[in-house]
Amino acid sequence: MSTLMDLILWIWFMHAVIAATVQVSTGYAKNNEGQIRDYLLSQVNYSTNDRPVDDSRDSVNVTMGLILFTMMDLNERDQVLTTGCWISLRWQDNRLAWNASDFGNETTVAMYPEEIWTPSIFISNSLDTESMSIASPGRGVLLLTSDGTVSLSTTIVLSTKCSLMVQYFPYDTQLCPLYFFPENQPSEKISLISSSPIDATAKDDNNEWTVVNFTSNNGEYLMPGLTPNNSTSLLSYGVYCLFLQRDPSYYISTLVIPSSVLSLLAFATFCLPPDCGERISLGVSMVLGLTVFQLLVADILPTTKGLPILNQYLSRNFMMACLTIPFSLMNIKLAYGDSKVFLLKFSFTRKLFVEYLPRITMVPSYTERIRNVGTNHMNPVQTKEILGNKFESEFPVMPSTHEDNVSKREKDKIEARTVALVMDKLLLFAFLIAFATFSISTIIQFNQNPGVPPYSCKEY
Repeated sequence: MSTLMDLILWIWFMHAVIAATVQVSTGYAKNNEGQIRDYLLSQVNYSTNDRPVDDSRDSVNVTMGLILFTMMDLNERDQVLTTGCWISLRWQDNRLAWNASDFGNETTVAMYPEEIWTPSIFISNSLDTESMSIASPGRGVLLLTSDGTVSLSTTIVLSTKCSLMVQYFPYDTQLCPLYFFPENQPSEKISLISSSPIDATAKDDNNEWTVVNFTSNNGEYLMPGLTPNNSTSLLSYGVYCLFLQRDPSYYISTLVIPSSVLSLLAFATFCLPPDCGERISLGVSMVLGLTVFQLLVADILPTTKGLPILNQYLSRNFMMACLTIPFSLMNIKLAYGDSKVFLLKFSFTRKLFVEYLPRITMVPSYTERIRNVGTNHMNPVQTKEILGNKFESEFPVMPSTHEDNVSKREKDKIEARTVALVMDKLLLFAFLIAFATFSISTIIQFNQNPGVPPYSCKEY
């Protein structure tokens, strides 16, 4: 009985195995791509660790291409460039060639980076570890053609270091390179060749920056201690240079023009009379306003060795606005001081400041002020005869007559006020001339801007 049961179980097991085998074999048949993959990966002599060369002294030529889709951002403070690119790598692996006629004339098959040998290419100035390595498993599939050509194409968002030159901000142009190096492979092992880039950003330019050109270059970098046998080795690299030009209109309208207007308003304190209570507060308000613009520029630009021309311009305006306050205080002290003005102790300077300079600066002279004050001490009939237009020519007024009606203390005050008003006008002219000089020199410095650098990566 047990023998019969064993036989039945054996027959049932064989039927199950045969049915499963038939089901698996008839479930699907591998297409040409699957057959090619099995054929290539089953080769005994293939290893993902071996370079695809017949002679170990030969170098693997890796051709790299780059398409710039968008220039996302350039952070001036951190000096970080963010771009969206399409990167392609191509090399020859004769071990992965096949006869297309043996596989239904199939000439292209998809492979995964971990299945075959791939060059390790990294971006040396990348700030993002995920975008540092290009041929990584997360980049997608490789395309393999029947002649053994392997191609990798992947989209990538790059965050790279870009050293900025902000001397001519906001009329500056920047050059941001992208460096590609084989990882720990000298040029006699891997030779990296960068092809001409393609700029596809014409329809997607950044609001502030414009990509004026995009070029590439190849070279060899002398790397000390790369190999144990040689003290120095050459490392093949490819570099892509992105030439950017800033649109200055935003900074001109929000930074340069308002700061210049504030500087001119600071000089307007000299137009106010010494007894005006808002004179000092106006100067202090303008200084605080210029401080805000200084902080704004400091927050935008990075810390570099060279001082931007615009920063120098704002610093000069800030210093002049600050100087208006002590000069205003000096003139107020001069106009309402109790002691006699030191400059008026000499006959030449007295005549200069109370008679000649008032006429030049259109300030009432000492004689005119004495005349006006002296008439206040006369009777109404004399005042009418002196000040009336009709009688002024018939009754000329002698200055000495009015000086007799003014006390010595009042004369000193009139002299001091006259000198203070003259100094206000002279300081106003001096500050305006200094402002115009600084503005013209700033324009001349900006005109020395060489503009967009030569469209070449050879020097970088």
